[in-house]
Amino acid sequence: MANPPYDPLFRRRTIARGIDSLLVFLCGFPMGTVVYVASYNYLDALGKIASDQGASVIWIVCTVAVIGIIHMTYESLFLFFFGATPGKLLMKLRVVDKETGGRLSFLQIYQRSRLTLSNALYYYFLYPFLLPFAWLWSKRRPFQPWDAKAETKVIGLETKAAPESIAKEMINASSKQS
Repeated sequence: MANPPYDPLFRRRTIARGIDSLLVFLCGFPMGTVVYVASYNYLDALGKIASDQGASVIWIVCTVAVIGIIHMTYESLFLFFFGATPGKLLMKLRVVDKETGGRLSFLQIYQRSRLTLSNALYYYFLYPFLLPFAWLWSKRRPFQPWDAKAETKVIGLETKAAPESIAKEMINASSKQS
């Protein structure tokens, strides 16, 4: 039986995602509440809110929508200008093109941000509870689905962003020496 793949950056990536999620949540939650108050006042004036349950649903929808918009903007802008989000910068990680090891195209940034939002929205609400499942996922796959689909990879800044073929040659050369 072959050994399952291992992601050596998993711990740092998880901490980075937690930092980014916290920053987005701290901005998105109050802004979502402001949007809710404006929506509630407007709908209440029209007589469209029949109960407190309706108001709760409006609050949830407003908050989740605002957090989603902030996430897309946050992730896209930081990846475009810095090649990493603040959490990844603190953890000394960078997001690069899978083939070239260089900067991401805008299409890759958009795809990665959108897929991160749709696949990992739970991080904003259930982060502590779902960490064991994230660990189990990483034991089976050394990449995240948004990295695979957007053809990106996360590297540690202490390593060079080399294309796959150069990395394989380096591994082969070091194994021959020992």
